[in-house]
Amino acid sequence: MYIETQLKALKEGTRKNPIMSAIATQLSNDDIANVAAYFATQPGAAAAAKSDFLPNLAKSGVTFPENYKTTFTKYHTINFPATKQVRYYYVNNAALQAAKAGKSLPDGSMMFAEVYSAKLDADKKPVMGPDGFFVPDQLVSYTAMAREAGWGKDIPDMLRNENWNYAVFTTAKQPRPGVNQAECLACHKPLDKTSYTFTIEQITAAAKAK
Repeated sequence: MYIETQLKALKEGTRKNPIMSAIATQLSNDDIANVAAYFATQPGAAAAAKSDFLPNLAKSGVTFPENYKTTFTKYHTINFPATKQVRYYYVNNAALQAAKAGKSLPDGSMMFAEVYSAKLDADKKPVMGPDGFFVPDQLVSYTAMAREAGWGKDIPDMLRNENWNYAVFTTAKQPRPGVNQAECLACHKPLDKTSYTFTIEQITAAAKAK
C-alpha cells in the first residue's frame, strides 16, 4: 500500500521531508497501518481542494521585538557552513529566568536570531574570526520563536509545539512574505522535553552566568 510504504520510509529516514518526517516518527507501525487503511477508503481530493489548516499555519503571533538589543540577553552564536551564514541568538528575560530555575520555558518567552551572510575570502570560503565564528558580512534576515497563551490552539495536534509560534523577518523588520510555520513546527516537534528549543543548554548557561 503506497501510503503505508511512504510513512514507513519517512519514519525510518529513507525518505526525508521536514514536516512529514516529524509526523511519521510519532506513529507506531499499527498507527501507520491504520492511517493508510483509513485514507485508502477516502475519495480523492478535488483539483482545487485546499487544507483547512493552512491559514492557521500561515499566521503567526510573533512580532518583531524592537528593543531586543537592550532588553534581551545575547546567549549563543552558531556557524552555518552549508549556507555560509553566522547567527547570533538572543533570549528575553522570561525565558532566561525559567531556564535558570530549571523550569520549562513559559508563555511570554522569546528567542530571537540575527542572520548574517559570512564574509568570504578569495576562494569563496567563509572567513573565520579569532573567536572561531564566521566574520559577519551582510544582515540577511531575522528569525524568532515565541509563545503566548492560546497561540497553539488552532495548530493541528501533529504539529503543535504547545503555544510556540515562529516567524522570519526581513531586514526591514517585516514578516517575510510566503512563510508559514509548518516546517518550523515539524522541526521543533521532537524537542518536547526541552521546551521545543534546540539551544536550551546555552540559554541555561547564560542564565546561570548572569
